[in-house]
Amino acid sequence: ADYFSNSYKRQKSYGESPFSGTGGLEEMLFGAAGGRNAASHRAAAPVRTCNIPCSLEELYNGKTKKMKITRKSLTPDRPTEKILELPIKPGFKPGTRITFSGEGDEIEPGVAEDIVFVIREKTHDRFVREGDDLHFRIKLRIADALCGFNRDIVMLDTEPRIKRLNQKTPVSNITTKVIAGEGMPISKQPGKKGDLIITYDVEFPKEELTEDQKERVRAAFPADDDMHV
Repeated sequence: ADYFSNSYKRQKSYGESPFSGTGGLEEMLFGAAGGRNAASHRAAAPVRTCNIPCSLEELYNGKTKKMKITRKSLTPDRPTEKILELPIKPGFKPGTRITFSGEGDEIEPGVAEDIVFVIREKTHDRFVREGDDLHFRIKLRIADALCGFNRDIVMLDTEPRIKRLNQKTPVSNITTKVIAGEGMPISKQPGKKGDLIITYDVEFPKEELTEDQKERVRAAFPADDDMHV
């Protein structure tokens, strides 16, 4: 059988199965007993695995991917080509496996390979995913870090949506801001999401300040006697 395959870096989340039970798609269609009987009948059939690259937007919003497969068939009425529809649910994690029982090469009449598609997550240009949370890092000049700033964060929704950050207090390289419920959807808990975690990368001057600049900084931040040992 011919399949599309690719691999991507950074798979930090644990995988999950989109179908409960051990029978996968068969159990959903024919019941637990039917799924077990069919599985035992095909125990000798190998399994073909194919990586499916998904963007973070696809894993956030969900999508149905169509995959065309070419396979060997020994049964006369069994087509050698077929299009499989992969239901990518919102919140699916890297490593999630979607199984199509008996859809691969036919080993003998009536006995065919299972095809397993494994979700792989593409690297994103703005967000980093950690489990159900999204991480977003903001680069700042030191003046903005001290005086405050506004920043618009473009979210992953299909329809354009912006999360506006209005920061009035100083931040540093160790400051973390958590916005609850603005992370990835949780596939097993519909309607719930992880968090959006914001950190900062404050750019300090790379050259020595002039004496005039130093005096102005000192004047803006008078010495606190409690800080002297």
